[in-house]
Amino acid sequence: MLYLGIDQHARQLTISLRDDSGDVLQARQVSTRPEKVQAFFAKLTRDRAQDGEAFIAVVEVCGFNDWLIRLLRDYRCQQVPLIQPEERKKRKTDRRDAAALSELLWVNRDRFLAGKPVRGLRQVDIAWRCRLVD
Repeated sequence: MLYLGIDQHARQLTISLRDDSGDVLQARQVSTRPEKVQAFFAKLTRDRAQDGEAFIAVVEVCGFNDWLIRLLRDYRCQQVPLIQPEERKKRKTDRRDAAALSELLWVNRDRFLAGKPVRGLRQVDIAWRCRLVD
């Protein structure tokens, strides 16, 4: 299983991807231009599908998550919890935020995958969400 933290902004996604042992496999920025985002997720699913690995992603709540949640569903993301930031940070960096999101997901992976509540995370049923939005 892979754990993807996504810090989303209008022009870019900052991602942090961890494996089962919690090691960061990839940390980078991806343009939100449709062809760039699709290329990133196509490569992620193509490369990881060979090993039979699945992924789940955590996304910080913002006003424009719907397109990203739909895209994650299209690329076989198993689950998408959303997180509401508790407070505004004085020193905020996108890389740090993406790393913290993927770490939160990885640390709580057993509870999350068992369907148990995780403080600060709100799970989105992707199929339900897409029916509601579509």
